[in-house]
Amino acid sequence: MLLILILATLTVSAQETSGQSAQAGRKTVFEKNGFWDNWFIGAGAAANVSLGDKGAEADFQSRINFVPTVQVGKWFSPMWGSRLKVEGGRLHNFMNNGNTMLKNNYVNGHVDFMWNVSNTFGRYNEKRFYSFIPYVGIGYLHAWDYDNYAVMGLEDAKTRSITTNAGIINNFRFSNRLSLDVELYATLVKDNLDKMGPGKVNYDAIAGVSASLVYKLGKTGFSEALLRDQAEIDRMNDEINRLRRENAELSTRPERCPKCPEAQTIVKEVKGSAPVNVVFFRLNSSTIDRGQEVTIYNVAKYLQDNPNVKIKVVGYADKKTGTASYNERLSERRAKNVADRLIKKHNINSSRVDVEYKGSNVQPYSTNEWNRVAIFVVQD
Repeated sequence: MLLILILATLTVSAQETSGQSAQAGRKTVFEKNGFWDNWFIGAGAAANVSLGDKGAEADFQSRINFVPTVQVGKWFSPMWGSRLKVEGGRLHNFMNNGNTMLKNNYVNGHVDFMWNVSNTFGRYNEKRFYSFIPYVGIGYLHAWDYDNYAVMGLEDAKTRSITTNAGIINNFRFSNRLSLDVELYATLVKDNLDKMGPGKVNYDAIAGVSASLVYKLGKTGFSEALLRDQAEIDRMNDEINRLRRENAELSTRPERCPKCPEAQTIVKEVKGSAPVNVVFFRLNSSTIDRGQEVTIYNVAKYLQDNPNVKIKVVGYADKKTGTASYNERLSERRAKNVADRLIKKHNINSSRVDVEYKGSNVQPYSTNEWNRVAIFVVQD
């Protein structure tokens, strides 16, 4: 049973340090991002120009097109994300030295891979006002309903093309869920979007700027994963190996069990036995791990069965980490969090729960890591 308990504590689990990281994002391990976490949707409008072979000969204001845009995507980490964006409307191309406008409808859908440079080289901060996000992607464009195509002798008034898309997203955060994307972008398509035939280069292009309101769905933000201290893991592995050797040795010994003495009957004045329980914490943490909840439950059950008993929660911190003043505050948070869990979750009257904290001045255990605890003491 001890071996199982030790193995269970080795599971790498994260304590929530939500919304920020201590180091740059590229140097930080983040908690697992669930499938439904960190999705977003957005809608807006773009102003763009078609960079066809004859476009430069026309007045620039005549070349500008206004089109709607929609997008949906997901951030897989604070640094990497993907989205599907669709834009479409009317395009203005030109012929006859820019004197004749050729209009057509188009729609371009593309999948983009986004890189948040701000979170990569800076510390991740969910409340950062501005983020710099370049992206590249691939898509498909369909154009149709060309005006004046019969005059030009076109047999097929449609264009279909794989597109290459790239741009820069300037993200401005308004709130936890709402932000504004101001985007500079360019789209490359095969060289017949403007129906002018082969030009100086073997592609046409669309360039523009868009603005979109973006709304985050589900859980927003990421949490840094604080892993267990490697020295502690090594010591636990050593203990596991020792127990295995001891079990192997015991399995070879002959059975020489003396007759057990008859047990004495002891009458208790209270229901159940007084719990000797501890709640362990991770390094530099006052958050109660899920695996420690059973300890608090057992103490709460004991108090419910014995309504006249009071208990004290004493918080500690290990002396090899942090300063004495910091450890005192840390042990205070540990003790108060455990007491609050008893009172608020298990409905124990606050008059029956006292709190005490001793920082790292007192070390109840000889093993340093074991002193990251809150200990329950039944009061007389």
